Order: sequence, then structure tokens, then C-alpha cells
Amino acid sequence: MLDRPWVVTGAAGYLGSHVTEQLLSRGIPVVAVDNFSGGRREYVQPHLANPRFKLEELDIRNSAALTAAFKRHEPTAVVHLAALHFIPAAIADPPLAVSLNVHGTQCVLSAARAVNTQRVWFASTGDVYAPSEQPHKEEQERSPFNIYGLTKSIGEQLIALESRIRPDAHFFIGRLFNLYGPRETNPHILPEILGQVKLDRTKPLRLGNMWPRRDLVPVVDAARAVIESTLNAPRGVSTMNVATGVAISMEEVVNEISRALGGGLRVETDPAKVRPVERNHLQADVTRLRNLIGWAPHGDIKRGIRELLVYEQII
Repeated sequence: MLDRPWVVTGAAGYLGSHVTEQLLSRGIPVVAVDNFSGGRREYVQPHLANPRFKLEELDIRNSAALTAAFKRHEPTAVVHLAALHFIPAAIADPPLAVSLNVHGTQCVLSAARAVNTQRVWFASTGDVYAPSEQPHKEEQERSPFNIYGLTKSIGEQLIALESRIRPDAHFFIGRLFNLYGPRETNPHILPEILGQVKLDRTKPLRLGNMWPRRDLVPVVDAARAVIESTLNAPRGVSTMNVATGVAISMEEVVNEISRALGGGLRVETDPAKVRPVERNHLQADVTRLRNLIGWAPHGDIKRGIRELLVYEQII
């Protein structure tokens, strides 16, 4: 299985670029699928000279073109990450969120079926869960909090249907929690904090809600978990949280950044950045993931923040 290509949709995106990089480092050929509407060319540019890397520049909703690409490459696995991930963007444009996240997912599943691709990894989200102060377990009923979570919940249903049609195949639903680390492509709060720090760390940070607690997942660890769960998923559908099992507030994150910089960071509330509806708490139970691959992404925020500050050349 390791000598045949894997398709990565959204390969020029945040998580996709790390999955692509790690697959190639393992000697696994990659067919990168991206239309660069959100991904960045510089994230795939270094791989163009690698004979194990192929780029298919297309929209996953173009079913004919996508199926033709699958027939050219006959992948053994597909990691489906292409989607409208940024929640405010999904809320602002629900038709686009449904088109990319639902219709696009079905196009990927149909293309995989056309060439009997045996392993499919689908990027879902912790947003499929109803708000709770307790760590979420996979067996909990889905109750999406917003349009993004709803589209991903429907995507999970499409996976379940496809598994009934193809009982011999291996499907993995990865419920991703809040990723952080190098190559972020969406304007989430942590890139916003670092951008303001770079501009002038003597000024107060202008931010929105600081109290919500989130399970912050290093993107490099998440990419490794994607690959290893794809390799180890049994036949049928496996649904697992991809997270650390630790929750931390944005206030604590800012305090950790401030300590790493020698102190002095201050925060002021920017009303324009305050979300009117917000989860208090989003945290995963990662028992299932640990049982499958033997580990889970690390929850050491001090280590993660320092590594990110070094990458961003802030320290």
C-alpha cells in the first residue's frame, strides 16, 4: 500500500500541506488535489521536483474531472481535507459551505468508488457535538452548533452510506478539534494574536472573546495522526476525535505567549471581534484514537507556543 499514491484533497491548505509533506517523507507518493481558492501555492511548490508528487489543479465539485484524475492515478487511499473550514466564512455564505463540504464530499466518494480506492479519511469536526462542559466522546449524538458543523455532520452520513455500498473498504471519520501551528491559512485568533505581536508588541492586543476553552491540537501531530489512522483503520467506518484531550482558554494562550516573550502583553476587547454566539468549552476524549494508533497529539501548550514563536521568527 505504501508504494501506490495517496490522494490528498486540499493539499495546499493548512493541514493538507503537512499531511502531504509527511507522506512524502515516508516515501509514499502523493497526488495533490487543490484549486487554490484557499490553499497556497508556496505550500506545494517545494514538492514539484519530487517524482513521487503529482499536482491536480481542480475543484473537487467537478465530478468528471475528479473521477478522471482518480482513474489516471489509481490511488490506494484518499485523505479528504478540502472544505470551507473557517466558521465565520461558512456562516456568512451557507450555500458555499454546503456546496464545498457536502457536494464536494460526495464527488470525492464517487471518484474513490470508481477506482475502488480502499481507504478514505474524511475530515469532520468537533463542532458536530452539542455544547458541553465535559470532554466529548464519539458515541455522543451529533447536534451541530452552526452551519459548518451541520455540513460536516452530513458528510459523516455520506461516509456511512458509502460504507454500506462498499463494505470491504476502510473509512475513517476524523473529528478534528482546534488546530494550531505553522502554515495557518484562515484568520483564526492565534494567527491574529501573532500578527499583532509582530506589528507592535508594546500595544494592547485587540481581540474578541478570551474565555472559551478549546482543545488546541498541534497541526504537525494532527497530520501524523491522519496518516497513521488511515493505515490502521479497520474495514467499515471508524469515527474518532483527533485532539489532545486538554482544554485551554485564549486568555491562558496569551499569558503563555507573554511569558515566552518576557512578559508585558496586554489585551483590550475589540467589539468587532466578539462573536455573539460562542461555545464555552470544546474538549475531546481521545481514548479511541490512543487505542487505534497508540498515542494522541500532545497537549503541552508551553512547548507548542514556543515552537510556533520560533517558526514565526518572533523569538
